[in-house]
Amino acid sequence: MRRPFGRRRSPSAVVAAPGYPADGVGLRSGSGREVRITAVDGTPVGTVDASRAPELVHQGAVYLHQGAAFRVLELDLAGRRAMVVADPGVEHTMARTDVTVRVGAPEASRAVGGLTLALGAVEIESRVVGYQRRDARSGEVLGTAALEVAPTRLVTRGAWWTVAGDLLDAAGLHPDRWPGTLHAVEHAAIGILPLFAICDRWDVGGVSTVALAGGAPGGGVGVGAPAGTIVIHDAYPGGAGIAELAYAAADRHLAATLEVIETCPCTAGCPSCVQSPKCGNWNDPLDKAGAVSLLRKALAP
Repeated sequence: MRRPFGRRRSPSAVVAAPGYPADGVGLRSGSGREVRITAVDGTPVGTVDASRAPELVHQGAVYLHQGAAFRVLELDLAGRRAMVVADPGVEHTMARTDVTVRVGAPEASRAVGGLTLALGAVEIESRVVGYQRRDARSGEVLGTAALEVAPTRLVTRGAWWTVAGDLLDAAGLHPDRWPGTLHAVEHAAIGILPLFAICDRWDVGGVSTVALAGGAPGGGVGVGAPAGTIVIHDAYPGGAGIAELAYAAADRHLAATLEVIETCPCTAGCPSCVQSPKCGNWNDPLDKAGAVSLLRKALAP
């Protein structure tokens, strides 16, 4: 039976059992479920967290392990196995992902500059719908392919900023620029978050949207704003405490996000500021100038 979204688990009782608990915990998996990566003859190559398998080892993906490249022939999510063959490594792949986010009732909220920040449970549903092939040296797009992969669902912890339309208007931004602006802020905020939350950017996920629907089952309510919402969430089931650290450090975090974007010498955005190596939308749209304008206005005295 599906547990109601937005309700935190009650503390579990201590259970005594034989064996060592550490034996059942993978060092490379936050969910406790791993997909085994093997060669056609069954030779082990590596493992990947089951929640990230659709993005990293989908059919056709190029997977790197210890400096060697492998092409994924088949992904069996039910059997938790990905079959690969050696690949020349002259190209890499980026998955295209459709993401739906729902938020639970805020457990805490406060103002951060001109934005409203909330903390609570979030549900992320992701579906890989295709992938892009790029030249490993130049980054040139070589082609795209469609995929049909079963969606994955993650219930975890998140912090989200709601952005009023009046604030974006005051920043001089036309509604056509709102999606790229919010997306750029999201990427830069995730990139700088490890300085405040003692994590890796791969431990964190994010979604930015100009329309966040409510009505989540189990008591969840929407936090949609006239303009949109930026959600930053833990990438692990149930959360790992990152969202709580982000919520506590939000004032310094938001100011640092503006500094990263504003001081980067690039013109339209680059991996040092607003581009992300794991973006499910292939870093489109992104509006670096819009992000600077929004954050300047939001943080103005």
